[in-house]
Formats: sequence, structure tokens, C-alpha cells
Amino acid sequence: MIIEINPLDTLFFRDGKPFTMGEETWSNSIFPPPPSVIYGALRSAYFANHIDDLEKANEEDDPTKGLKIKGIYLKISNEIKISDEIFFPLPMDCVKKKDGKEGEGFMLLPALAEGFVSNYPKLDKILIGSDNKVENIQNGIFSKLDFEEYLNRKTADNIYYLKIDNYLMNEPKIGIARSSKTHSSKEGMLYRVDMKRLENKRGEKISIVIDFDGPNLPEKGMMKLGGEGKTIKYNKYEKLINIGFPQFEENTKQFKIVLTTPAIFEKGWLPEWINEKTLIGEFNGLKMKLLTAAIGKPVHIGGFDMKEKRPKPMFKAVPAGSVYYLELISGNMKEVKNVFHQKAISDFYPEQGFGIAYVGSVKNA
Repeated sequence: MIIEINPLDTLFFRDGKPFTMGEETWSNSIFPPPPSVIYGALRSAYFANHIDDLEKANEEDDPTKGLKIKGIYLKISNEIKISDEIFFPLPMDCVKKKDGKEGEGFMLLPALAEGFVSNYPKLDKILIGSDNKVENIQNGIFSKLDFEEYLNRKTADNIYYLKIDNYLMNEPKIGIARSSKTHSSKEGMLYRVDMKRLENKRGEKISIVIDFDGPNLPEKGMMKLGGEGKTIKYNKYEKLINIGFPQFEENTKQFKIVLTTPAIFEKGWLPEWINEKTLIGEFNGLKMKLLTAAIGKPVHIGGFDMKEKRPKPMFKAVPAGSVYYLELISGNMKEVKNVFHQKAISDFYPEQGFGIAYVGSVKNA
């Protein structure tokens, strides 16, 4: 089932930074939310429509046990022209010239790492660009069409992107903690929450589209999402979302994996199945070597366990947009497609939508 969710008010998705009223006065918000937030909202929506099953939650016969998120996308529309264009996070091997024009970038290309010194394990290749002065693109997204062209290595020189921030409005909320006994405000407990409205002053709106398997929901309805349990509406999304597998030349061995959602790996930035010293690993019958990677700063993934009444363990996740360049030692591209393309490869919580990956072709420098 695929649904599109739209907020009725501002939303708040807190980042992983610890926040305690009285010690911190500002609580930061992130967008899009981590897959775990969406996964929890889907489960809650199911039980809201099947209240008799609520006692089965987190038990052996939990009816949401088979819930699996297969894709999380963004959609941008406006009041004049309703668009069905789907957007993906900009891969981190795409950069812009320092002080260059916003919205235009290019793709870094792998080259032999001769004379390159790093505290990382020995990588066979490094990523270089046509310009020596480049900078990362924060919160960049591009369309499904551009994403498919990127995966087919047709956009190395010119990449056009949008910024998520241009479709959000900040509406901070100020509050103060109150005593549970007297209901009066507590001294030194003033706080500010970074609420986000998912639209801009031009009337352009951003929504979240979710592709999932498992217990179906009614084709339209309401659910709670994010901090303060704000209400959102959802409706069934009628179009299938499919990214074609790239065309590879015969006997090609090199490919790359692009993460479109954060991934939680056992070894931090490295998947559990890759050896930290040799950078060689086996995964679902494929033997590969990691050549190089473009990875952003880790994002902190936490949460609150409603059943145990305590915070969940905090994880450092590889951010969406991270790219891994690999070379096959044994296996073929058909197997690569079956193992990686549009599959969740996170070591932890893949069913929640962490580590959804797409395969791209490699163009060397």
C-alpha cells in the first residue's frame, strides 16, 4: 500500500540532541523524520482502526508484526498545479562549486588513490571533481527523473537540485514547564521548540509518500505524527513508484549503492558484512570490495519505548544520501539487482525502512 500524508498543522521531529527543560532552552527539529517515526505512526494508525487488537501490540500475535516500509519519498505540489513528482535525497557524491550558484552542482568521480593519506582503511579510490574548491549540498533533493539519470551516470557534469528548506517555514513555539501538583509554572523551565510548517509563502507544499507492506489501512483517514502527537491526514497514493535498474555494460564489476534513508550499521559507517581491514565482504551470496564512499555526518536515532516507559537506545546512523562504491569479486549484476536495488540493507531495523538502497552505475574519472 502507498499513502501520502499531509499535516493539518505544524509538525515537530526532534533531532538526537539531548533536551532537558531547565538545562537546554532550544529543541531542534529535523525533516524528513527518521523512518522509525513513520513506522510507529503506521502501527498506531492500525491499532486506532482495530482497537480490539491493541492488547496484542508487541506480543507474539501482534498483527503489525509483518509491517515493512519499502520506500519513503517527498512530494512537492502547489495550489495551482497539483504535481505527482516524487523527490529523493541528493547523493553525497554530488557537490557544488564553492560560492557557486545555488541549485546547480556536479558529481564527483572515483579516481585511483595514489599518494592519498588518510586515517581510514586503505581505499583503492578517492572521489575527485572538476573543480578543486567544492562544498557539500545540505538538505538537497532532486526529482525521480533526475535520480534515474544519476543512477545511469548521465548527470556527471550538470546536476540540478532543490533545497528542502525552501519548502518549510519555521514557526517556533515557546513554552514553560508546569508543576504536576500546583499546575503553576516552574522557574527556569522556559523552552523553545522548532516547529515546522510543510509549505512556503508561495503556497508550495511538501508531503511524505510512504510505500509499505503489511496490515492495510483505510484508503484515507487521520493519524498522529511527530512530537506533541499532531494530527495529519492521509490518503491512498494511486501511482506505483519504481526506479529502473541501470543499464550495465557486459562484464561490468563496479557499481555504487545510494542510501535514500538513514542506515544503522554495526560498525558505524561500515556495514557489518564488510571487513574493516581488507574492506572485503560477502552479502547474500555476493562477494565484494569497498572501493570508496561519500558519507555525511552521523545522525542520531533514538525514541521512547511506550511499553517499557523509557528511552530507546541511541544509535549513530549513516545519513540518507550516503554512497558506497563497490567492486564485485564474485557474482553478477543480476544478483546485485536482487540483493540491493530498492532493498533495505541496514544492519538494524530494516523493516522500519532504515537503509533503503538503490544501485547506480560508476563513471570513473
